[in-house]
Amino acid sequence: MPNSSLSPPGTIVWGKRTKNPGRVDNGTVLLRKDNAWPALVDRATFAQAQARLASRAPKVIHPREVDSPYLLSGIMHCGVCGAAMVGQGSGHRYHYYMCGNARRKGREVCPSPILPKDRVEGFIIGRIRSYILTEENLEELVRLTNEELCQSCSENRERLELIQAQIEEMDSRLCKLYDAIETGEFKGGELAPRLRALSQKKEELLQAKTEVEEILRYESVDMADPQVVKDYADDLRNLLAKSSITEQRSFLKSFVERIEVDESEAKLYYTIPMPPYSVSEETVGVLPFVHHG
Repeated sequence: MPNSSLSPPGTIVWGKRTKNPGRVDNGTVLLRKDNAWPALVDRATFAQAQARLASRAPKVIHPREVDSPYLLSGIMHCGVCGAAMVGQGSGHRYHYYMCGNARRKGREVCPSPILPKDRVEGFIIGRIRSYILTEENLEELVRLTNEELCQSCSENRERLELIQAQIEEMDSRLCKLYDAIETGEFKGGELAPRLRALSQKKEELLQAKTEVEEILRYESVDMADPQVVKDYADDLRNLLAKSSITEQRSFLKSFVERIEVDESEAKLYYTIPMPPYSVSEETVGVLPFVHHG
């Protein structure tokens, strides 16, 4: 039966699948055909949509965080004990973040300060817009990314050559088995399990080859025109300033790994929202609105 669940746009996969990825029922070999029909969306858009859906899945993020009015829910953590900072409200007027440990077990367990919601969110967003989402950072990121992608591209080409050699070996072994059947040296039934195993192995290698080729297609980032980088930086800053809280939170979680706050400073662990390979750390000064009590 055809099965296109989670397959890239324009791709058809034929065969019966189990619930376990990478396995098939009753020895059925999955057949894969790329570009079987015109794709409605490009693969990059498809991948972004799948990643966003996966990030909002209940197993990944609690449903309360998805609709929470607290922008930094799930990102900000206590710099004293490491627990998540949770949003709290007192009527419609007072909203603040409080250490989860202090909330559940008392302030004697963790004396971290209570942070007013609007001020801490404004402070963090302001720092991100002014010090992280800058033209200089994005230009440097493109340069560093190109250097790392060049190395990665070389490794993937070597991997592709190895996969191609393995495919050719599978073809050679299959041809020998078919020759043995044609000459009458063996009966088809005797070799059927072996033929099936080799055919499945070849299909796996072909799929791996397709995936590596797809990676190589996108594994390059050209140095952008300065005006393009400037416009991109402006767009990112405007996204944080003018979008809905759901869009802002989704954008933040796409590159902010973690925020740690205590009485004297806030630390941001982040990856700039392009394809970087390392996590940076930004330490910003004392929060001027720390509130105790």
